[in-house]
Amino acid sequence: MIDAIPIPKYDVRVGSPLIPQSTRGYDIILSMKFETLQDFKAYLAHPKHLELLKVYGPPLLREMISFQVDGTAPKAKL
Repeated sequence: MIDAIPIPKYDVRVGSPLIPQSTRGYDIILSMKFETLQDFKAYLAHPKHLELLKVYGPPLLREMISFQVDGTAPKAKL
C-alpha cells in the first residue's frame, strides 16, 4: 500500500511496542524516513496517502499520534 506512493522513503517499519504499558494504550507504530522535507510534504499531500487515511484513519483508529522528527542532529550516546 505505502509502496504505491511514488515518493522516496526508506526505513519503513511497522510493529508493536516492546513494552505496551509505556505507550498509554497505543499498540502499533508506523515509522518511515524521508530524504527531504519536500519529500515528506509531498507524501502527506499525495492522493494515495489521503486514500489510506480514509481507510485506516479515524474512526478505525480511535486515537492516533502523529509527529515529525528532524533527524539531522548527531547521534547521542545514552
